[in-house]
Amino acid sequence: MVISFEFAGERLDSYISSMYADISRNRIQEAIECGFILVNRHHVKKSYILKENDDLEILQEISCEVMVTPQDIKIDILYEDDYYIIINKHENIVVHPGHGHRDGTLLNALYYYSGGQYSPILVNRLDKNTSGAIIAAKSDRAHERLSKKFHDREIYKGYVGLCIGKFPNNISGVIDLPIWRSKKDPTRQSVDYENGREARTDYRIVEYVNGIYFACFRLHSGRTHQIRLHCSHNGFPILRDNLYGGEKDRLKFLEQNDRPTAQKIFNCFNRQALHSRFISFQHPYTEETISITAPFEKDFLDAFATAGINEEKFNIFGGEIL
Repeated sequence: MVISFEFAGERLDSYISSMYADISRNRIQEAIECGFILVNRHHVKKSYILKENDDLEILQEISCEVMVTPQDIKIDILYEDDYYIIINKHENIVVHPGHGHRDGTLLNALYYYSGGQYSPILVNRLDKNTSGAIIAAKSDRAHERLSKKFHDREIYKGYVGLCIGKFPNNISGVIDLPIWRSKKDPTRQSVDYENGREARTDYRIVEYVNGIYFACFRLHSGRTHQIRLHCSHNGFPILRDNLYGGEKDRLKFLEQNDRPTAQKIFNCFNRQALHSRFISFQHPYTEETISITAPFEKDFLDAFATAGINEEKFNIFGGEIL
């Protein structure tokens, strides 16, 4: 179908919702992200703004039926009740089917685990190579309630990451820089003071070993690549983050005496060294405080051992990190 001028300027998910009044917005957004709805033969985001004469193509009739193929993929469950399930996502796993990733994702695994009793909806997201705690809701209503808490910043999200660089001026601080998609590279985000959305990251350096920071982060917003971009922009990119300057060449800028140990720590990872360590929130239904700590992956444990650091130093998320 071709978009006429009266619908130009409307969000894609809003426009589709007006066509399918009996289908929830979450289900429509899922269809868009799974690649079942194309604009001009391209996969676009749910927030895409329609233009006059855009060619809208619906590849599969939208319904309340499951659009994700259940797959028997092992998942590491940290918490579960009648409303939510929290998983420790391992590295190299895409969380949601989309363009180029129709199966083998965390959501495929959750649909299998649910056994058809409910349709899981991811409440937050993690990059493919970021490990750690991630939440799924078991109903649209449960998703809406917890999503509101994310929107109102009532969710405590703590991360642990390894960064590379010379020792900073401050051992802790706040990075408050607006973020927007890069105009030069659509796979990257950039600091954009004109168009960017507000983004704040608290950080604290727990240990500094031979040019490698062992740091904790708290997110006050959840922008795409937020920690990765903020660290890079401040001169200490996440280790092994090839998109934002944490690649091997960065080792050359360290002091010569620091390089051998830094290289050993660097070699512990085959992905960006970032882990969603802790998440805490007041349960929207029971009102109890849910606090979950996600165990570290082997690469993090190897890095701690190489640096002579006890992992218990990162069990600090019961309160503010600063």
